[in-house]
Amino acid sequence: MHVRQTMSIATLASVFICALLVPSRPAFAQNPSAKPASPYERRAADTVRAFVAAFGAQDADAATSNFEDDVQFRMEVALNRNIETGRENARQQLHRLFDRLSHAAPGDTGPRVRGGNIELMQTEAIGDSKEVLVITRRIDNVTINGRPLHLPVGSFFRVNAQTGKIEEWLDVPLVAFDRNPPPAAK
Repeated sequence: MHVRQTMSIATLASVFICALLVPSRPAFAQNPSAKPASPYERRAADTVRAFVAAFGAQDADAATSNFEDDVQFRMEVALNRNIETGRENARQQLHRLFDRLSHAAPGDTGPRVRGGNIELMQTEAIGDSKEVLVITRRIDNVTINGRPLHLPVGSFFRVNAQTGKIEEWLDVPLVAFDRNPPPAAK
């Protein structure tokens, strides 16, 4: 009987020691985004944040300085549903968009749109030494025909990990909205 008690105590001690060495959660339940970001992921996320800040400041030149020369892009917010290419093309389109956001539509044609601040809510980057994919969630605060709109927008960026420049940018509103609402009541 004495041997059985010794074995039981030894078994319990072994189980206790093993329990201390095992992580508190199984590996499959751990949050993969909790791992530290690689230098490539941090650089890509910083590039995207710089782009969003320049976009929010309505500075087309600063925004497109974050692009590769042959960038591919689609600005859903600019009502451009086609994939476009080229940094200079993007710069020109952003200039037109920002001009439209800062001035009333000429001759009262089309919606009167005023730009507002952009709130970057979330930035997630994943990649390696070749390329990094960055996904953002932001709120674009604009006024259309006198009505405030807080538009959630999702963006996808593909960033060249070696140059730190954006190779691809796609913007998509996360909710449907009336692009030409009636004027606000006065």
